[in-house]
Amino acid sequence: MQRVANLASRYSHAWVLLYFLLYLPWFGWLESRDISRCTIVQLQVDELIPFCEYFVVPYLLWFFYMAAGIGYLLLTQPRENFYRFAAVLFGGMTVCLVIYTFFYTGLDLRPQIDPDKNIFTWMVAQVWAVDTSTNVCPSIHCFATLALQAGLKRAGLDRRHPGVFIASAVLAVLIVLSTVMLKQHSVLDVICAFLLASVMHRLVYRSRPMYMPRARLRLNRG
Repeated sequence: MQRVANLASRYSHAWVLLYFLLYLPWFGWLESRDISRCTIVQLQVDELIPFCEYFVVPYLLWFFYMAAGIGYLLLTQPRENFYRFAAVLFGGMTVCLVIYTFFYTGLDLRPQIDPDKNIFTWMVAQVWAVDTSTNVCPSIHCFATLALQAGLKRAGLDRRHPGVFIASAVLAVLIVLSTVMLKQHSVLDVICAFLLASVMHRLVYRSRPMYMPRARLRLNRG
C-alpha cells in the first residue's frame, strides 16, 4: 500500500488527464449534429491531392503515438514541465472544440471506395463510418501531433534517444499527411492547426506560472 501511495504522490499531476472526461462527450455531441448544416471549408488544392488508402495506417497509429508520448512525458518530466505541455495540448484542443461549437465546418472530399478492394480500404471505410467529415478546422489530429512532438523535443528526447525521436518525427509527418490523403481534412485545416500550435506554444512558454520560481524556470527551459 505504501508503494501505491508513493506512486500516487509522485505522479499526482496525472489528474490533468481527467480533461478527456470533458473532451470526449463534448466532441461526441459535436459529431452528432446535422451534417447538412455545416459550412464547407475545403480549397481547390484539396481536389488535386490523390486519395491513398495506405495512409490509414499512420492515421490510426495516431492513437498509439499520443498515448505513448503523453505517458512518456508524464513519467519522465518534472511536474511543472508536464503542466505546461498539458496546457498547450489541452488548451489548444479546447480552442478547437469552441471553434467547432460556433463555426460548424465540414468537407465534401471523400471519394467512393470499395471496402472489399483490400484491407486498407476496409479500414478506411470503418474510420469514415464512425468519424464524420465535420468539425474539421482546425484539425485536432494535426494540432495534437504538433503539440506532442514539440513537447518531446522540449523534454530532450532528441538528445537522450535520438533514434526514437527521429522515428516519432517521421510518424508525426506521416500522421499529418494522412489527414489530407484520406480526405479527413483539407489543407486549410492543417494550416490552421500549425497556426494554433504556434500560438499556444508561445502563450504557454512565454508566461511564468505563479507557482514556478524564477530560478527553476530558467533551469527547465529547453
